[in-house]
Amino acid sequence: MSNAAFIEDWNSIVPFKIKAIDLEKPTEQFVYKAILHFFKLMHYNVSSYENMYSESTETITSKRVELVARINYIYQLCSDSKQTSFYYIDLVKPTGKKIVHLLKILLNYLFYINMVKESVQEKANSCTEEYFELKVKLNQEQIMKEENKIRANDINRHIDDLKNQLPQLKHQIDTLQQRKDALQESIATLKMNDQNLGDKIIKLKVEHSELTDQLVVDEEAASIRSTKNSLEKEIETLIDTEKQLQKTYEIHVASINEIRPCNALLEKLLQFEFDDSCKNLRCQLIELNTLYDKLQKQHTSLMNVSDGLQDNCKEIEALIAEKKQELEIRTKVSEKSDRKYDHKLLEKEKHLKALQETNEIFEQMLVIQRLEVQRVIEMTEKSLVIIKQNLIQ
Repeated sequence: MSNAAFIEDWNSIVPFKIKAIDLEKPTEQFVYKAILHFFKLMHYNVSSYENMYSESTETITSKRVELVARINYIYQLCSDSKQTSFYYIDLVKPTGKKIVHLLKILLNYLFYINMVKESVQEKANSCTEEYFELKVKLNQEQIMKEENKIRANDINRHIDDLKNQLPQLKHQIDTLQQRKDALQESIATLKMNDQNLGDKIIKLKVEHSELTDQLVVDEEAASIRSTKNSLEKEIETLIDTEKQLQKTYEIHVASINEIRPCNALLEKLLQFEFDDSCKNLRCQLIELNTLYDKLQKQHTSLMNVSDGLQDNCKEIEALIAEKKQELEIRTKVSEKSDRKYDHKLLEKEKHLKALQETNEIFEQMLVIQRLEVQRVIEMTEKSLVIIKQNLIQ
């Protein structure tokens, strides 16, 4: 790519505009501003570098070193080569060839970033949405799992309560069964007595009719009347007894009707036993256990997905740590190189100062010699004037 085409492409995307003269004779400020605008387009935080030239000399030097390290890292990353490096001297005293190559590499990388940014962001947003959806689903299933556990515990507790109540219910059923048998025997006895009394009443009524039809003498009539009266009293007594037996019978029938549901429950329990009577509860428990296993599998799957995402995050963190370590090593190497350069620069400054002092001494000697020469010239001119005067005389 020619410099003219590069300048046109650069100015079309970067707010900091450049000219051909800037590439031919680059300055530190030019490189600084160009790199700063590039970092801003990459959404890097460059607030610490924006006013660095208004700070102290030591701060400027440390900020330069840090900025050079960041430029070198992105330079090597974009060029995909460890051979190309950006040094401290390239910022302080930049050369056109190095700066043009650097800016072209960065511009190509910026074009590439803008080209793939939308697709990468779309994929990242999709992954993020999927992650949050899975997280919400996992939380919902965890809540459902806890609710099913609570329901299962309630069912088990209810079953345990029924098991604990079973002996008492069996005892009550046995008691009611014994009472039922006793009442049935009493009813059978009462029915038999009632039948006997009915037969006896009918027989007495027949005898009463026969006696009424017969003509008897007064004594026999009186005896018959007396017998009749006694029989009527006995009949009335038997009728009252029958009524009492009927009431007792009705009471026993009501008791039997109350006992019948218990007897049916007893027969059902005796027929199906406890486990069969709790069949529905056990079916519900089996369904809940099946649902729990299903949710457990889904939970395991979601946890595997979550573990995969966590492993990816750990790999990214490990890569970031590796890059940070590499940056620290490069920073240390750069600082060591800068210290060597500063030491050489200090030696050169000392040598330059010595040369300046020597130069000042030579200049002072030269001034003295010039003054002496001037005095000799003046003395010579005076001597010539005196000689001319003597010659004229």
